[in-house]
Amino acid sequence: MSTLVCSLEDAPDDAAVVGGKAAGLGRLLRAGLLVPPGFVLTADAFRAFIRANGLADELAALASAEGESGEADILARLRAGRWPDDLRSTVEEAYAALQQRSDAVPVAVRSSATAEDSAGASFAGQHVTVLNLDGLDAVLDAVLACWASLYSAAALFYRQAREVKEEGSAMAVVVQALVPAETSGVAFTLDPVAGDRDLVVIDAAWGLGEGVVGGIVTPDHYVVRKSDGALVRREVAEQRVRVVAATGGGTRQEEVPRERAGQPVLSDEQATELARLATRIEELSGAPQDIEWALAEGRFFVLQSRPVTAVGGAPAEEGWVSEFDTETDPETIWTAANVQEVLPGQLSPLGCSINKKLMDEFGAEPIRRVGIRLETKDPFFAYFYGRPFLNLTMMQEVTEQSPFTSPEALMDQFLGQAREENAPPKRPSLAKLLRYAIVLPRALWFSLRMPAEVRRAEKIIAELDQEDARRPVREQSDEELPRTLDDGLLRSVEVSIIHVSGGGVTSSSFELLRRVTEGWLGDENGALQATLCSGLAGLAGLDSAQPAYELWELSRLVLASEGLREAFAPAGGVEIERRLASLTGEDVDAFRRRLDAFLARHGHRSVMEAELSAKSWEEDLPTVFAMLRNYLQASESTDPQRIEERQRRAREEATRDALSRLRWWQRPIFRRILREAQERVAMREHTKSLLVRGTHFGRRLTRELAQRMMTRELLDDLGDLYYLTWDEVKTLLRGNLPRDEAADRIRRRRAEEERNRQVLLPETFQGRPTPLRPADLSLPEGHELRGIAVSPGRVTGRARVILDPRRDATIEPGEILVAPVTDAGWTPLFVAAAGVVVDVGGTLSHGSTVAREYGLPAVVNVKHGTRMIRTGQTITVDGSRGVVLLDE
Repeated sequence: MSTLVCSLEDAPDDAAVVGGKAAGLGRLLRAGLLVPPGFVLTADAFRAFIRANGLADELAALASAEGESGEADILARLRAGRWPDDLRSTVEEAYAALQQRSDAVPVAVRSSATAEDSAGASFAGQHVTVLNLDGLDAVLDAVLACWASLYSAAALFYRQAREVKEEGSAMAVVVQALVPAETSGVAFTLDPVAGDRDLVVIDAAWGLGEGVVGGIVTPDHYVVRKSDGALVRREVAEQRVRVVAATGGGTRQEEVPRERAGQPVLSDEQATELARLATRIEELSGAPQDIEWALAEGRFFVLQSRPVTAVGGAPAEEGWVSEFDTETDPETIWTAANVQEVLPGQLSPLGCSINKKLMDEFGAEPIRRVGIRLETKDPFFAYFYGRPFLNLTMMQEVTEQSPFTSPEALMDQFLGQAREENAPPKRPSLAKLLRYAIVLPRALWFSLRMPAEVRRAEKIIAELDQEDARRPVREQSDEELPRTLDDGLLRSVEVSIIHVSGGGVTSSSFELLRRVTEGWLGDENGALQATLCSGLAGLAGLDSAQPAYELWELSRLVLASEGLREAFAPAGGVEIERRLASLTGEDVDAFRRRLDAFLARHGHRSVMEAELSAKSWEEDLPTVFAMLRNYLQASESTDPQRIEERQRRAREEATRDALSRLRWWQRPIFRRILREAQERVAMREHTKSLLVRGTHFGRRLTRELAQRMMTRELLDDLGDLYYLTWDEVKTLLRGNLPRDEAADRIRRRRAEEERNRQVLLPETFQGRPTPLRPADLSLPEGHELRGIAVSPGRVTGRARVILDPRRDATIEPGEILVAPVTDAGWTPLFVAAAGVVVDVGGTLSHGSTVAREYGLPAVVNVKHGTRMIRTGQTITVDGSRGVVLLDE
């Protein structure tokens, strides 16, 4: 074997010689697995080239330079170098032999660093891979690009973070026959988030694997259990594009053929076959693996296998603080509960920079206005590892000083912690009564002012809409756009203050009703309180429920038209959108007018709707169509008007029964408390919608800014804008931030986002959070989940586990929706559902409120529902006791 080049079959099991990637592939080849043939330029080949051209010191100096230019200079310097004759001729011979062996198919050139794919550092995505090359010159140039990536800023940062020594770092390169992949993707031989080693998690997409690993498409998601080979989860994504080999070399994106759009990338049998292959690779490797694969002509090829180095939120490096993390007092308690309903994932740097300032202001201002004194000095809102958290210490201090509520009510209503059963009532201390005397008059005035404050919030949002109609953002100059957003943010603060203030008023009223129903009417589990607060304003009058009401009306138009019915015949949302685009006729025009009206009223809603970078329904019609498709199969009994009437009768009957059991002097008090609780629950939903409308105004404006900055070549991609802070965006637009420096920050933050994604945090913690380990994520034993009862009733049915409606919005009539979180972006799924189970939430969560409106038995805050329950499994939801029973 040459010390410079060797065949992949003969690659030694020594990463110091051929790099981690080549060493791993060689092991799999020798074990008889299907690996594309190829050869390896060893680490000695890299050193021979550097030595022959005297580049060692020069490249080290260039690598220390900041910014994109340093990397570009390194590649340019390598290209200017001369290939040693013996090295070039050896590569030429190996390439010719590979061409003969593989019938002259194009090749893929992949980096294989000597520190790569080790147990402590996988270097996933840090080094270069070049696909679809033909000819020796193209291969040699790609090898240089792989060598240059050893010195990239991302790779250097990664090595420093993992304390990989620079001395001796070298780059081997694998040259392989390119697999003409029909589908491809990645497979983990454990759940990379939860750390469950009995699972194989697969992501799959049409075309070449660059679509998955490059984040170009949202892949299908499959989970297979190793112990019995069962496919426990399948989520089919709407894949509009795929990556394919381009004529003349490289890759390109093309639309997925219509017959495949919305169809599963892998059959159930293929998913389980791939899981068996992945399990075998894990057994051969002796550790959990992250595997890249491709399917061609019915056979699975292994393109790469490396150890999984970040599992289940494995703790970050000692002392690592993410860029936007909040400084905190070690005694402050933080929680993700409640805020994760509207922001259930990582926020963009742009979202962080804007939301932090807004939330600090609207968190503190209502407290100041009612005269509450705080001991905590930390802000209301914080970020850790890209996720938002609320100051629980501050909220508990507020409830301690507020009459008609309590920390227990706060935990139950907003934070999803069940009340202690049979707990004796707490008597307020003298000091607390004195605080009440100060706070109560202001709180009462605040409460009386709420209807006027809501009208003021409506006026602010209406003015923003009117100003946008008079002078749309696309007509504004570069100087005007930032001013428009800054002005909109200032006014949105007032809407936010009104919403948060209304939340406090709602909490007090809802808790007061609970005390009355419990103390006067024996309502120990809150079922009567929930019934009395259902059918509040009718589904058409409750903001969170309105989208479902109007989608039902749209579905009736579809059912009345043969052409529209055919367009909505079994297909994904992308295919439905394509079909609708080609239709004409009065019925189609009527549907489009009604759809436009729906989007005008509700287009601002979505999953993750408070994050600027998230797509709204206005921008994501396939998701709207996928949800609408569910309504076509629903029976007339789920007509929202019928549900509204049914819930109204149940509420009125419960009210009459309650009044009949009360004494004469209790009845007027009860009526007043009940009316205020009902009105304020609906009011809170309304102000939340107004707040999101303000966010949507900022979303449209930032989209326009991103488009302009791409046109001026200040950004490479529309999404790049959201990796800058708001101040950085304005500075870049004015020309005071160098384009290269902005690109470097964007690249660094994208890498940190991926790093943060591997971190799993506890819901509630004190001081800075400690990321969870797999051992912290064990599931409860038995077949019962306990949570908070939020909507009474009991139902047994098939479960439908949905993790994200943007990827999977299918639910069949009578199924029980099992979700990680619910907000307005989820509630259209409630029409077909027979019950609801949610991992997080409280009695005043948005999903809980809508479940009561629909009369759906619902239990929230079960913690492990989406991990323990499988689609198709029979479960029983007891929304009166807060219990979910799982069939074996």
